[in-house]
Amino acid sequence: MGTPVRHFTATTPDGQEFTVNIERDFRYDPYRDFLVCAHCDWSPSLLTMKKIVDMAGEHLASVHGADQGLSQQDNEAFRKAGLIMLPIVAVLLVVLFVCLQNL
Repeated sequence: MGTPVRHFTATTPDGQEFTVNIERDFRYDPYRDFLVCAHCDWSPSLLTMKKIVDMAGEHLASVHGADQGLSQQDNEAFRKAGLIMLPIVAVLLVVLFVCLQNL
């Protein structure tokens, strides 16, 4: 559906790990985030007032029995892309302001 930007993981009592991803679709403006289970076809409509964390935890616990150690972490590739783009955008803004000052 989109690019995973965050992962929610939880384990079952016997140690099996399950994951729900937040995926971002960059084709929309503003960008839209979707919840997608990596183990089944679950992808709810996010037109709800529930928090994404609550929805992910509820799905992992009720459907997969993974109710222990719910954690969340950013996707490493998405985090690194943000760290690379921030200085590039900052330099471009400085160059733009310098060019505008010279006009």
